[in-house]
Amino acid sequence: MIFNPALFLFFFLIVISIYYVIPLKLRNSWLLFTSYFFCLTYNLQSLLVLVYSTVVSYFIGLLIDRIAESRLSKKGAVICLWSGIALCILPLIINKADKNSLFVLIGISFYTLQEIGYMTDIYFHKREVEHNFINYAVFVAFFPKLVSGPIERSNDLLDQIENISQPAFDYDRAREGFELILWGYFQKSVIADSFSHYVDKVYGQWEGYTGATILLATFLFAFQLYADFSGYTNIALGAAQVMGLRLRKNFSQPYLAVSIKDFWRRWHISLSKWLRDYIYIPLGGNRGGKVKKYTNLLITFLVSGIWHGGSWSFLAWGTIHGGYQVLEDYFRGIREKSEKQDRQRMILTFMSQLRVFIMVNIAWIFFRASGLKAALGMLHKSIFDFSAGNLATDIFRTLNLNGINICIGFVFILLIITVDILHENNIHIRILLNRQNIVLRWICYMGALLILTFVGLRRCGLKASNFIYMKF
Repeated sequence: MIFNPALFLFFFLIVISIYYVIPLKLRNSWLLFTSYFFCLTYNLQSLLVLVYSTVVSYFIGLLIDRIAESRLSKKGAVICLWSGIALCILPLIINKADKNSLFVLIGISFYTLQEIGYMTDIYFHKREVEHNFINYAVFVAFFPKLVSGPIERSNDLLDQIENISQPAFDYDRAREGFELILWGYFQKSVIADSFSHYVDKVYGQWEGYTGATILLATFLFAFQLYADFSGYTNIALGAAQVMGLRLRKNFSQPYLAVSIKDFWRRWHISLSKWLRDYIYIPLGGNRGGKVKKYTNLLITFLVSGIWHGGSWSFLAWGTIHGGYQVLEDYFRGIREKSEKQDRQRMILTFMSQLRVFIMVNIAWIFFRASGLKAALGMLHKSIFDFSAGNLATDIFRTLNLNGINICIGFVFILLIITVDILHENNIHIRILLNRQNIVLRWICYMGALLILTFVGLRRCGLKASNFIYMKF
């Protein structure tokens, strides 16, 4: 099923309309019902697996806590924890391995990590066990974040769900939430989908294109993926904020990173921190010397690749990023000395950002390609068949694009970069907009809605596009 933005907004408006008129004690039950109904609209299999996984992790959490209270052997708690992890991760493994499956189990990669984190935190006494099943089930299935995250922690979202206390509608909070939703729709429908047709064409038939065209498609895919994924995140954050809940920030200007380590502090932050806390640190983290540290880094990013998919191309993508981290750490002493001498030079920062962006784009080829063989072939063409003279011909010949469309696409990229640079300097457009009078604010809102409407009507003949991270 295609994620329909208009239907989601209609569904969300119905949810909050009832959410704010029912008693506080019934709100979590309402959120659970709507979250399960939302999941059911995709397919029954998704709902059944979601309920199964929730029930298993809930009772395993109770069992781990009971063993700890009764002071039974620690081995029993370990067995319970690993049994719970295995039972929760089994549907995820089957779903990843079954390439011919007709059904996409939406959100399974995201809520499975939440459940593993919850059970692990109980085992290490980092949180109290949740006895209220409805509260826990809402934490797992909360519909704004169900499809593509962010990956929440029980000490954050579950605690908020336990203590929902806003009895009345808050205009300022709701306004900021709807602004986030509007910006998220703009990122997805206007920016990301503007590049999807071209990227799909080139990556689907890469053998017929020059290296320069493949590089352009990869460059556009980098911004397509960023606008698409961060667009969904903003919709989720905004929807939760309207209901008085706070979700984790998932992006922080990733393409302004000055190192690969910095990139992973900014890109898919909730996954990066989960991998750090539940994979890298338990493996030993930085302890045990350089070899052990580098091994832990490679294993962590290998897990990241497996989480995205079981194909060799995703394993290669994860390994590449792990290798990047190892190389950067190895040469860090030389780089830090250089940066200390030239810290005030803006050109050094720009060159670091450019280097990281190129490295990330090389890895994106493996992420986006249909397989490892295709990725290696595209990389080979990009290096040894760089024919910029045929680039414009390829674009016009295959897609029948005109110069205006191309210029608009690059305007969108400049828009993303400008917004990120402003945010990097702590200048937030939404805050500036909210300081203006209501007439100017509504002119901006209506202008964005008109652009969304125009783009939607203009693309009526094109194939609808899902959020990219739905398949993960």
